[in-house]
Amino acid sequence: MSYQEKHRIKNKYDKIAAAYDAVIDRLIPGSWRERAAGSAFGNTLEVGVGTGLNLPFYTDSCLSVLGIDVSPRMLDLARKRAVYSKVPVKLEEMDIQSTSLKSGSFDSVLAAFVFCIVPDPVLGLRECHRVLKPGGRLILLEHMASGNTVLKCLMNWLNPITVMFLSDNINRNTNVLVAKADFIIKDEINLLGDVVRLIVAEK
Repeated sequence: MSYQEKHRIKNKYDKIAAAYDAVIDRLIPGSWRERAAGSAFGNTLEVGVGTGLNLPFYTDSCLSVLGIDVSPRMLDLARKRAVYSKVPVKLEEMDIQSTSLKSGSFDSVLAAFVFCIVPDPVLGLRECHRVLKPGGRLILLEHMASGNTVLKCLMNWLNPITVMFLSDNINRNTNVLVAKADFIIKDEINLLGDVVRLIVAEK
């Protein structure tokens, strides 16, 4: 991510941090988060942890959670929610497209509605691949382009608007990008038609 792009996204999410939970928590059922976080195990990296909405859903299958985000204000709110986690949580400001994390240091990586925002999603997914141990698990809760022609056209039409306001690309084929980053997709579950999906992949 260029400095300008990172700064733009950081500023955007810093500005909406205070109102983020009131909107997003209503749009994303806790059951989706529970299902995603329940697939994590061992030492877990959460990419784009935001305000920490997934943190209460991690189980004791996890040894620890490192949550990273580019927005310091989002991380400030996540620290308040981290006390409700069943496992130890550490939070750091970091960009998934270029981290200082050691290769092969995590058992699982989770991201919820993040790779629709990352400017270069394949670069970010390859970084996830790098920091995972062999056999490690990638868990993505993500919205993506529909296979329905009419709905896909509508999403393509709306995409410039969502990018303008939230840097959110609603028409990405994230499952294709996951495979492009050398992951093997083990499961792909439709949660809301084929627009919202839970993807579980392996290194």
